[in-house]
Amino acid sequence: MSWRLSLVLVPAGFFVFLLDLVGLLTPFAALLDPVMALAGLPGEAALVFATGALITIYPAIGVMTSLSFSASEITVMALMILICHNLFVETAVQARVGSNPIRIVLVRVITAVVVGIVVGRLMGLEADASRSLSTEFQLGFPGWSQAFSAFSVWFIGTLHTLLRIVTIVVLLMIGQRLLERTGVLRRVARAAEPVVVFLGLPRSTAFLWIVGNTLGLTYGAAVILEERERGELSLEDADLLNHHLAVSHSLFEDTLLFVALGAGVGVLIVPRLVAALLVVWFRRLTRGTGRAAKTHRWKPSN
Repeated sequence: MSWRLSLVLVPAGFFVFLLDLVGLLTPFAALLDPVMALAGLPGEAALVFATGALITIYPAIGVMTSLSFSASEITVMALMILICHNLFVETAVQARVGSNPIRIVLVRVITAVVVGIVVGRLMGLEADASRSLSTEFQLGFPGWSQAFSAFSVWFIGTLHTLLRIVTIVVLLMIGQRLLERTGVLRRVARAAEPVVVFLGLPRSTAFLWIVGNTLGLTYGAAVILEERERGELSLEDADLLNHHLAVSHSLFEDTLLFVALGAGVGVLIVPRLVAALLVVWFRRLTRGTGRAAKTHRWKPSN
């Protein structure tokens, strides 16, 4: 399972590395600048969000800490990044489970923008009339020396990530088997069932929901994949869980990273859970409508 995840993560991660290497992040951020203005955020917020969306949370935090933002601005930016980050890699993982990658990307981007605008307005943020994000950028290969240095950093970081994935996935699979054999898993899942059902998810996804919201999307996807292959989880149920985790996952570790920067913990958790609830229920309704349309086709009368 770790090997199969690696075959998805490494090519997707390398593609993002190439985008960053040739300087495509800044022009992408410039396109997002009007969206940041709607959320009441300064121009630099577009670069922070673009970095998080295309790469990961950690470089986005690096960009954020190198600039000057208020606690409210950090909270709104963090909320948007927590919903929409590492799109290439995490979408590839969710597509491996069986969800439509284009739909997953649209769900994450649109939800992040809508939630950011709503929360930004509720917090009273207003964009400065003078936007400060520079629209000047240079595209092209930076040179072999700089490229090799950047590749070395990416390669070492990727090795660390893969090692962590192998360790956690193996321990997670072993722990899951032990919990199943001892009956603890059934009790834990049963305790979480009311929450899961309220969120619009099937009862069978209770344990997987716990994994995704504690350990994160990548590790959650590994368990979902295994459950699918064992026949314990249908494709439709896995797809619903994927939609929830696309918007809300890793509620502890990722959230605490931004709390350390001054973001409000409640604002980072509650809107994500509410947005995930709405996304899942909307997915259930549209899926039901699609089925009805297929089964109630017009037939000519005799």
